[in-house]
Amino acid sequence: MDQRTRILREVESLLEPAETEVVDVETAGSSRGLLVRVLVDRPGGITLDDCARLSRALGDEFEAKDLIAGRYVLEVSSPGVDRPLRRSEDYQKFSGESAEIVTYEKIDGRHKHLGTLSGLDSRKEAVLLEVEGGEPLAIPLGTIRKANLRRDPWPESVRRARGSRSTKRKQ
Repeated sequence: MDQRTRILREVESLLEPAETEVVDVETAGSSRGLLVRVLVDRPGGITLDDCARLSRALGDEFEAKDLIAGRYVLEVSSPGVDRPLRRSEDYQKFSGESAEIVTYEKIDGRHKHLGTLSGLDSRKEAVLLEVEGGEPLAIPLGTIRKANLRRDPWPESVRRARGSRSTKRKQ
């Protein structure tokens, strides 16, 4: 089992009783050692105070269990508006929302697919994505390299105001 998977399993087991979802764990080497980024969420959202508290708790657990050899930097944060989709349940949970899915293999002539999630076909083990102006696309789970929600962080009133602004320049 690789280091990322070990860390992910440990974090999931620690946070499950707290009803905190582990969205993803990312690891990368850096000049300061290993960077461990833990993305978490919970119903109603995650706050900065939640992230700080979880960071201290996870850091203490990592040290007590000697989970990471050598130096490391631990970051705990919200997944943000463009939340990654990691588990098959995510595609059901966020059905009806806009998403971007990047595949290892070309499907329908491309690697990058934008559309609206329509759930999961468990028989085919495929994500269902409604692409604009096309047929619904079934993307096999095994071909997905990366998937994220694509949410517009601006409320409708702000989008309307931004779109109606004049862009006159002084000459």
